[in-house]
Amino acid sequence: MKNLFFCLLILWTIPAAAQKGDWYTYSTGKASVCHIKIDDEELVVERMDPAFRQLKLAGAAGKTEVAEKIEVKRINANGRSYFIHLSFDNLYFCTTFKYFKKEDSLQMYCADGIDDGYQTMQDVMAAIKKDTGTHFSITLYRKERLDEQKRKQPITKVTEEEFSAGLQGFTSRMDQFWQYRGYGRYEPFQTWMGLIYGNAFAEGFDDKFNKLSLTATNLKKPISAFGNNPAIKKQLKDAGLLEEDTK
Repeated sequence: MKNLFFCLLILWTIPAAAQKGDWYTYSTGKASVCHIKIDDEELVVERMDPAFRQLKLAGAAGKTEVAEKIEVKRINANGRSYFIHLSFDNLYFCTTFKYFKKEDSLQMYCADGIDDGYQTMQDVMAAIKKDTGTHFSITLYRKERLDEQKRKQPITKVTEEEFSAGLQGFTSRMDQFWQYRGYGRYEPFQTWMGLIYGNAFAEGFDDKFNKLSLTATNLKKPISAFGNNPAIKKQLKDAGLLEEDTK
């Protein structure tokens, strides 16, 4: 029995240890990538910008803060890690992480899972026991994986048709995200919203494009070139990349 417990402990320790360290994912704003450092007791999140509608990506500058440090309590269950932190308004926010060894990637924020705000730690623990969520919204990569993107075409070479398809892909993914979330739940923890939007935006465009090039500066070219097309102009507004017309 002891040997079985020891083997199970080793099997869990390996993926838990693999989750630690430096990870990178797509974000919104002036920088297209966000750096996250993961430890057992802390998440350090760098280069965070507001989500698209607040940022107005077509010309806005990102924040300049070096990092946001989030103290967390880590719970390992269901083959996942649950990071719990207390917000400034005394809500317990829970975020799910799951490591995928084959891709050496880490997925986080399960849209249809228990990622939510809770009044007490007991509420969080009860939710973890019942967690069945499957649709993750954010993928974290090692730096080497993201560097492979640099061999692909920059977004400045996108055609009108490809740009329209990318915008449609983004809005469809965000619509699906909110459907998974459902009603009666807290808004996602604000820091994660830039990552949720950034991942959906990167996934919306064809894989032949360098997703690292999805910056405010580079996007100005296709926005300027194709933005007068009424259909694309509407897509840009729907995506939060253009200001709404004011009377």
